[in-house]
Amino acid sequence: NQIPLPKRIELDQWILSELNSLILRVDDAYEEYDATKASRSISDFVQEKLSNWYIRLSRRRFWKGEYSQDKIAAYQTLYECIVTIAKLAAPIAPFYMDRLYQDLTAKESISVHLTDFPKVNYSFIKKGLENQVNTARSLTSLALSLRKKEQIKVRQPLQKMIIPTKNQEEKYRISSVVDQLKREINIKEVELIDDENSLLVKE
Repeated sequence: NQIPLPKRIELDQWILSELNSLILRVDDAYEEYDATKASRSISDFVQEKLSNWYIRLSRRRFWKGEYSQDKIAAYQTLYECIVTIAKLAAPIAPFYMDRLYQDLTAKESISVHLTDFPKVNYSFIKKGLENQVNTARSLTSLALSLRKKEQIKVRQPLQKMIIPTKNQEEKYRISSVVDQLKREINIKEVELIDDENSLLVKE
C-alpha cells in the first residue's frame, strides 16, 4: 500500500514536490519542441536534487534499521521518482529509458512508450518547501566550497558560520534549516545578520 504524503517525512515531500514541478517544466518544453530545455531540467533534477541531496540524505533510511514505515516511504518515493523520470525522458533517450522502465516495473511486455505521460499532482507541489530546501542546498554548497578553498576538511568542526540576509522572509527560510546546515557543514553555530549589523558592508 502507498504511504500517504502527509505521513512521509519532509525530505520525501520536498522531492515529490520537485518531481511534480519538473513534470510541468518538461511538459512545457516538449510543447515548444525544446528537447534541450527538457533534458537540462531532467538532468538537474536527477543529479543535483535526487542524487546529490535526496539519496545522500536518505542513505541511512535505505540501509539501516527495521523494515519500518519510514523505510517503505523512502523506497516508494525513490521508485516514484525514477519511474517518472523514465517516462519524462523517454522521448529523448528512448532505448535506455525503455530498459530502465521495464527493469523497474518487471513488465517486459510493456514499453515505456506505450504508457501515459506523467500527470501533475498539484496537491504535491509545495513551493515554500522547495524554496526552503533549495536554500539549504545553496548554502551548503557555498560553505563546502569555502572549506575546500581554505583546505579545511568537512570532518573538522568549525565554530560559527555567519550568513547575511536580505529580508525577514529570507531570514525565516534560513532559520528553518539551521539544524540541517550544522550537520551538513559540520558547524557548531549559525548566526544570521542583516543591514543593521556592523559586520555587513554593502557595495
